[in-house]
Amino acid sequence: MLKLKTKNIFYLLLYALPNTLLSFGIIYIINNVLSGKMNVMNSHFGIVFFSMIVYTYLLNIVFQKRLNKFSFDLLYENEKKVFSQILKAPLIKLEKFGSQRFFTAVEDLRTFSLLPYTVTHTVNSVLMLILCLAYMFTISFISAFIVICLIVVVAGSYFFVMNSMSKQVDKLRSYNEDYYKYVDDVMNGFKELKMNFFRREKLMNNFLNPNRDQAKELDFKINYIFLSINLISQYGLYVLIGVILFVLPAIGLLNHEEMISYVVILLFISGPINNLINLQQMYTRFVVANKRIVKFLEDFKIAANNTAAPSKEMTGTTFEKLEFKDVVYNYKNESEDYSFTLGPINLEINKGETIFIVGGNGSGKSTFINLLTHLYEPMDGEILLNGEKATVNERSNLQDCISAVFTNNHIFSNNYDDYTIQGNKQYSQLLKLMKLDKIILNDNEESVRRNFSKGQSKRVSLIFSLLESKSILVLDEWAADQDPHFRKFFYEELVPKFKAEGKTIIAVTHDDAYFNQADRIIKFDTGKIVNDIQVKKEENLEENFWV
Repeated sequence: MLKLKTKNIFYLLLYALPNTLLSFGIIYIINNVLSGKMNVMNSHFGIVFFSMIVYTYLLNIVFQKRLNKFSFDLLYENEKKVFSQILKAPLIKLEKFGSQRFFTAVEDLRTFSLLPYTVTHTVNSVLMLILCLAYMFTISFISAFIVICLIVVVAGSYFFVMNSMSKQVDKLRSYNEDYYKYVDDVMNGFKELKMNFFRREKLMNNFLNPNRDQAKELDFKINYIFLSINLISQYGLYVLIGVILFVLPAIGLLNHEEMISYVVILLFISGPINNLINLQQMYTRFVVANKRIVKFLEDFKIAANNTAAPSKEMTGTTFEKLEFKDVVYNYKNESEDYSFTLGPINLEINKGETIFIVGGNGSGKSTFINLLTHLYEPMDGEILLNGEKATVNERSNLQDCISAVFTNNHIFSNNYDDYTIQGNKQYSQLLKLMKLDKIILNDNEESVRRNFSKGQSKRVSLIFSLLESKSILVLDEWAADQDPHFRKFFYEELVPKFKAEGKTIIAVTHDDAYFNQADRIIKFDTGKIVNDIQVKKEENLEENFWV
């Protein structure tokens, strides 16, 4: 998913090659001075030596600025991409996988903030290692071959153990994903948890505590193994130095001068070797994180969208008529069997109608509302807007006609809409209409974007929906959380007012006492429309509709 661009690779090599050559020059001078091949009294070598140190330092400072910029660009741009893409994902996917998948995806992305650093040190270390090993071959071919074999054995054992840990790291990420589910349950179900002691105990003892205990043990095991095998580099270096000091001279492969050169070179390349060994841990985490991000993209079907983003100049679609023709939507369970089917739905909604949607729990009302608002796409049949098929792309022409207040409404922390409330006369009038002008400060965003009671919160959401100035107003059990006085005011005053202003109102309701305020009442049962009646105002629907 995350790749280094060609330009970035060029800059990486542009830095790595001269930096490696300068670093190799430093070791070359140190080695020759210690072996007596260079005169330490010659100021020329001293100037060259210190110049190399200064140039290498400056080169690192300059490159670190570019490297850090690239790192943060990589992290934050991809975080924005994940946010952008998840907003394009179908609602059904978010409902299926839950918000915790989003949180862990962002966490996986943050792992890649170390990718440029890791790649840079890998390139530097590999180049330095190649140059130093080539230098060792010029001193003694056989000794260099033996040293390389030992390095390969030590590094190979390390890499083998590290690669075997990828499954453990992936398992730990799964524990953390489940943990976010429990966090979500605590934050969103806090009241229900506080109301029931046994529910709290079961959450803690049967789910959260075992999850954290298992995660702790696995996390400790992974980090302990990482720490333990990291020591391989240190003690492996001691073994290599021991071979150079005692074994190779004893079998006549190195003389005293060559032994000193080998020890100096080995001490110098111990840093690159340590880097390569230790960075393997990061590559293991990169592999696991990348697999999980790819899986996230597949699950949410958020690959690059081939539809162009709509221009801001696009205007909302004019609404005259909405038709459902043999519309079907199926829910699937984990075994891929159909667990609930809505439809086929055949329905016509005309401009200016007030329609009440009724039915028991599980009757299909919510699924119908999700289809109506184009949050779900029909699996069969089609929805026609003004005689033409409703578009499904970056911007739905059906959604351009609809504003909605859902059962679980949400007041955003900021104003993401085109309208403003400062100096907005319509907003001030709506505050008074919703009996909120004494509670919310006019022209104050913070005052309207805070915690309210559920009934007040739905009134605020209705104000925002009305400010969108769209033709169709969808209200999903809006009145259920209002006090009796305001509920009566809603049905007898607000609904007729909105209708008189030209709104098409579609409201899910259980308030049969106010059925006479509708033009039509549509009843759902077991996924089908079982009643669709025109309301005659003189009818006593409260008594006879449910028969």
